[in-house]
Amino acid sequence: MSYRIAFASNGEYIDQHFGSARYFQVYDLADNGNHAHIETRKMEALCTDSCDGGFDHLLKALNDCDAVFINKIGQTAAAFMISQGKRVFEASGRVEDIMAKLAEENFLEEEKEKTLEQNIHG
Repeated sequence: MSYRIAFASNGEYIDQHFGSARYFQVYDLADNGNHAHIETRKMEALCTDSCDGGFDHLLKALNDCDAVFINKIGQTAAAFMISQGKRVFEASGRVEDIMAKLAEENFLEEEKEKTLEQNIHG
């Protein structure tokens, strides 16, 4: 199974808060561990101090992504994205380093199995 992953980043580092992110770097991660940068998605940062307008614009922009890595995300935003079937992770560091680690450790597949196991076993 391949994954599409978004990083809240201007480019090299995960450096943005979810609600105020202006750019998401989108990558595809293949089963064999190969990964490729697909595109940079420019966002309109609608949330500054709070996000009274909701997160629908971000969900729409990241709809094809399986996981989102951000520097910080609030509980409300995380709960919203998770309720929409998206996996969200707070992280810091270089995007390429995190992509390499995801490929090497098969992290997303393991997280998917944990989630399925939790749903089955309550």
